[in-house]
Amino acid sequence: MRTPQLTLYKHFGVVKDVEPTEVNPGQWTDVRNFQFQDGASRRVGGYEGYGGTPTVAPLFCFHTTDQSTNYWIYCGTNTVYVTNGTTHYDITPALGLNVAPAGNWTACSLNGIPVLCNGINRPFYWDLNTSNACLYLPGWPSNATCGSVQAYKFHLFAFDITQASVRYPDTVWWSGGAEPGALPQDWVPASDNDAGDVQLADTPGAILDAKPLRDTLMVYKENSTYALQYVGGQFVYTQRKVFLNHGVFARNCIEEINGEHWVFTGTDVIRHNGQTSVSVVQDKVKNTLIDSIDVTYKDYCCTAQIHSQSQFWICVPAQGNDSLTDAYVINTKTNEVGTRILPKILYVGRGLVDQDLFATQWSTDSQAWELDLTSWNQQSFNPTADSLLMCDFADTELWSVDTSDQNDGAAMYAYVERTSLPITAGDTNTLVTRIVPDIRGATGDEVFIQVGSQKFFGEDISWQPNVRFTIGTDNYIDVQTEGRLFSIRFQATTDRRWSMYGYRLQTVDTGLF
Repeated sequence: MRTPQLTLYKHFGVVKDVEPTEVNPGQWTDVRNFQFQDGASRRVGGYEGYGGTPTVAPLFCFHTTDQSTNYWIYCGTNTVYVTNGTTHYDITPALGLNVAPAGNWTACSLNGIPVLCNGINRPFYWDLNTSNACLYLPGWPSNATCGSVQAYKFHLFAFDITQASVRYPDTVWWSGGAEPGALPQDWVPASDNDAGDVQLADTPGAILDAKPLRDTLMVYKENSTYALQYVGGQFVYTQRKVFLNHGVFARNCIEEINGEHWVFTGTDVIRHNGQTSVSVVQDKVKNTLIDSIDVTYKDYCCTAQIHSQSQFWICVPAQGNDSLTDAYVINTKTNEVGTRILPKILYVGRGLVDQDLFATQWSTDSQAWELDLTSWNQQSFNPTADSLLMCDFADTELWSVDTSDQNDGAAMYAYVERTSLPITAGDTNTLVTRIVPDIRGATGDEVFIQVGSQKFFGEDISWQPNVRFTIGTDNYIDVQTEGRLFSIRFQATTDRRWSMYGYRLQTVDTGLF
């Protein structure tokens, strides 16, 4: 009688661009609503409403603060509102706005003053007084608009200029220097200011966006990247080309993380230090990600980060969808990739969500005892500038990310899967008789485990029925599946998060036939 063998398997990150038999034994081949952090495969958190129902359907949001109150500015198609989490204020410019679509909006902050741009109207700012409407930037030409804005050092920058109905897609304007606590007053270059302009015309395409990186401002066109550096004097800023084959896919697709820029280029996801770049998704999900996007709505794509959890999100509209439906979540320390299903949103903004807005009183908590996840009179997470807010235009909601384990009160479906895993050397068959998983979560929650086998890669996987595994009760499950290649799936629909730390397979070598 052959002796059973017990072998430990741990999988981290998903690989979908490589045939399953060629995927490293330490990686999953498919995941849904899982991220990879601290040596575990973790089901992602959920989301819940923030600030009550927005006054208008939001397609963009931006966080700002006056040092005593946290505000979220949110924009409709031609209106602008701001909320402190309880009250909503109309701050639309007095003369109103022309309609601007999702994907057009950008925002920045200079001296603590938020500045917004939508490519259709002149850029404008808000003075942090909820009684006051937004105002157009001082000194900005009345017959000009721009595609995006960014703050760097003492100046505001504008990109992709349209003036007197003529578009200059490769032109950069920068303002005169701003006094502390104020906005710049000049945009037309003159002898008494340091405003200026430059054309980045030696590569094709329009300037889409920019973001500071250490002592330079990185400017991104569709297929190239430039660096602007402050030198003062007559030239104020100098330019140099950085990459001739990397740009940015859409506005708001750049994040500064640990002294590098992480960029979704449309053909890759790269990180760079201003000189050299590397792909973080090559031979993992690069092709899957790019092929999944509905290019009709490519301008909706955006990125976000949660620094405390080492996460970089790439949010995209999947084929056949007119909103952001999928986020590829990359661990910025290990480059492991997970995925997260989004609630058909148009933008994800990063800022701070006040903890006391989610505190729960015993008397007002109506959820069933066995399902309740909340903590009374306190918040179950540590609020930081890492909070994310999602703009749901279709349902007129602002969703706060990870402040709940559920999706707006509903249980979440999630799974991890490894298919066509060779578990023996050569051509021998193996019988799998027992699975000992290391699953951690709430006691009583159920995870369903399904196993399958193949004799040869390419043939259909012979899946066995699901077997229930109860967290806190079960230690293992017994199965009977035989073949040369092994497949396994862990899936559950739960109100609470759960994590996979690996599993052991008890196997018996059954020979060549």
